[in-house]
Amino acid sequence: MSAIQFVNVSKQYPGTPAPAVDNITLEIPEGSIVVLLGPSGCGKTTLLKMVNRLHEPTAGKILLNGVDIQSIPVNQLRRNIGYVIQQVGLFPHLTIAKNIAVVPELLGWERQRINQRVDELLDLIHLPLDYRNRYPAQLSGGQQQRVGLARALAADPQVMLMDEPFGAIDAITRSSLQDQLLELQRRLKKTILFVTHDVEEALKIADEIIVLEKGRLVQKDTPCNLLANPASDFVRQLLNSDDRIRQLSLVRVETVMQPLDPTIQSNQLPRVPLGTDLKQVLSIMLAPKADVVVVTHDEKPVGLITFEELRKVGCLSN
Repeated sequence: MSAIQFVNVSKQYPGTPAPAVDNITLEIPEGSIVVLLGPSGCGKTTLLKMVNRLHEPTAGKILLNGVDIQSIPVNQLRRNIGYVIQQVGLFPHLTIAKNIAVVPELLGWERQRINQRVDELLDLIHLPLDYRNRYPAQLSGGQQQRVGLARALAADPQVMLMDEPFGAIDAITRSSLQDQLLELQRRLKKTILFVTHDVEEALKIADEIIVLEKGRLVQKDTPCNLLANPASDFVRQLLNSDDRIRQLSLVRVETVMQPLDPTIQSNQLPRVPLGTDLKQVLSIMLAPKADVVVVTHDEKPVGLITFEELRKVGCLSN
């Protein structure tokens, strides 16, 4: 099922010779992380911002759960879509609890329900409850970004828009935030439309990647299939598709694992948790008698990976 649908969507700003978004039709599957990837000026942020009507399309329509967003009052639409940006956008004069509670208060939630939700979200983003009464300036950049994510999740929206949310964070904190986003997604299963120009970030977090060039949709596919079968020289160069080892280090086991096979005795097989990259899996498979690896979640088997599956997906194909 598609949570977001773009139908022949274009956006051209006055006085510009070409559209920022040029006749794009695509669907964003429910419960997935879909990354809009491309160089600066390719139209990815414009496309994202049309979903919550920060920009209005020049042509075409956008459907949210099958409903044309033009039929939804703007304030109502935005309160039901989580939105996270690079600059965090926390209100400096409000406490962390008040920042998280902004949308629930606008929606008229009771105070007890709001307080409970704030506590749930602080726990979810791994911040102590005593941070409730701190102010944004008292937090690190990474902590502020986590609070921004909590605020976007406050009213439990099914759709999240994330516009280069980790772009201004140092590399170590950025990697940690990416890991935390994946951890949250495994638990919450939100529909996340995520903008980045960072190829490694896209390959790490995406279920699907949409590559844009000069406002046009160039290719939409899983990370492995994009790497194995780039649709053009532009995509090949953007993703550096010829570097096989790098590919494996950036793609997660979730993208290739198969359902558990009841005929395979998995108790004695090597195991890796969800989120492990394929380079680590390949390293394990190079050991004797390790041609099958079990993928686990909370220490329970959830899937299998074989060397042949890696080849079929394309990351190791010639």
